[in-house]
Amino acid sequence: MRHDLASLMPAPKSLGRAFKSWRLDKAPSPQHTFPSTSIPGMAFALLASVPPVFGLYTSFFPVLIYSLLGTGRHLSTGTFAILSLMTGSAVERLVPEPLVGNLSGTEKEQLDAQRVGVAAAVAFGSGALMLGMFVLQLGVLSTFLSEPVVKALTSGVALHVLVSQLPSLLGLSLPRQIGCFSLFKTLAAVLTALPRSSLAELTISALSLALLVPVKELNVRFRDRLPTPIPGEVVMVLLASVLCFTSSLDTRYHVQIVGLLPGGFPQPLLPNLAELPRILADSLPIALVTFAVSASLASIYADKYSYTIDSNQELLAHGASNLISSLFSCFPNSATLATTSLLVDAGGKTQLAGLFSCIVVLSVLLWLGPFFYYLPKAVLACINISSMRQMFFQMQELPQLWHISRVDFLLQVPGLCILSYPTPLYFGTRGQFRRNLEWHLGLGEGEKETSKPDGPTVAVAEPVRVVVLDFSAVTFADAAGAREVVQVRERLASRCRDARIHLLLAQCNASVLGTLTRAGLLDRVTPDQLFVSVQDAAAYALGSLVRGSSTRSESREALGCGK
Repeated sequence: MRHDLASLMPAPKSLGRAFKSWRLDKAPSPQHTFPSTSIPGMAFALLASVPPVFGLYTSFFPVLIYSLLGTGRHLSTGTFAILSLMTGSAVERLVPEPLVGNLSGTEKEQLDAQRVGVAAAVAFGSGALMLGMFVLQLGVLSTFLSEPVVKALTSGVALHVLVSQLPSLLGLSLPRQIGCFSLFKTLAAVLTALPRSSLAELTISALSLALLVPVKELNVRFRDRLPTPIPGEVVMVLLASVLCFTSSLDTRYHVQIVGLLPGGFPQPLLPNLAELPRILADSLPIALVTFAVSASLASIYADKYSYTIDSNQELLAHGASNLISSLFSCFPNSATLATTSLLVDAGGKTQLAGLFSCIVVLSVLLWLGPFFYYLPKAVLACINISSMRQMFFQMQELPQLWHISRVDFLLQVPGLCILSYPTPLYFGTRGQFRRNLEWHLGLGEGEKETSKPDGPTVAVAEPVRVVVLDFSAVTFADAAGAREVVQVRERLASRCRDARIHLLLAQCNASVLGTLTRAGLLDRVTPDQLFVSVQDAAAYALGSLVRGSSTRSESREALGCGK
């Protein structure tokens, strides 16, 4: 029983070791933890369409839970722009802003309560789904998360965050656009209402960005020279709050401010379970994005600092964090890119850094809340945008990814199949090579349906016309394996007239090619069927497929299947 409990709660053991060697001078300083937790928490709450104080709750409870259950030592959890934006879409759809702009205090409280209830229900649903994934041991899905996919997701969200914050930057009161093409709808609404922009809030936004963006750039460029990062967010919050208070910007120019932050914690309350069927379509993608981002970020730091993470345990940790924190009116949360990077730069090596940040958030909730009363919401919008800095810079990689993705495009050409064989080809693997090849080409049980080796029956969507054998990973081939390749080529040639399948060989090293030559492969194929790279073979096959649509017989002869 003790072993099972320890496996489900791996963090306390590492925390105990870290606490023994922990020194006060190694703790992250408040200028690190304050801007990285409290201020973004309030800012991302606006993305989720809930009052700012609920961003502080979401920066507190999930951190406590993950510190007990998570395996990512450097991971920082809390509010994240992607999830906040997705949650805000669900909230706006189910509890839209009334058409009447001026609401009484009671009506405003009722509207906020309904929105918080929906956001908490989304967190409850996504947490329950991740716990279900943990029970099914679906953590293995993390192995299929590619870096381009994660970067594409975060870059796209950065654009959505930027556009969604434009009304706050310009002081415009616009209904939030949801659904398909919401990005373009928001841009159109902003351009239409641009003449009504508030000059005061536009000035505040311009000054805030003029301070935040250069400070973040300085912190990155002079990271090794600065004893501590410059707390640009703290300076901006203090300056904006003092300016708004002394100049009465909220009453004279109608600048939107944060207002009163209730002290203490909300009463634990089970979300309205009747909302679950309505928010299931939102909870599922949020759960998947939470796991994808958190698992990817945890793997990056685990590889960097030479330790391992358990992807299934991460499902449990983030599932419990979302489900339990939803009882305290928190919206969906996950690992955060900016906060994790900042705490690691500050010297955080275990979840003690996260627990220390909880102390800072706790102080804001209990004592420092009134100091944020006059903070303009435009400043929070600027903090949202500046926190997307890393995601915007990822777009510089788009040209490179475009050139790389052209091979992926060729892989998806109907009728073309590129097969990579990742092991040496010898007597022990030749049977597996033959079975896998026949299954992928649909030469087993029929033309429309075939059985995967040791697997269920599946459908073949598109008949294969050209197959490229990628031998870049085949480091060795013996006589039995070489003869198997020759026999496969003969088998394809005999069925060429019926199945119309053509074979090309790419990126074969000199040793393996010599073995295949001695086995008689070059007596049955032409040099036109041998290629230095997979890209060349795929391009040649693509041209052959295009020509074959009009001259099928000539294409077969050119590919060596006319014998």
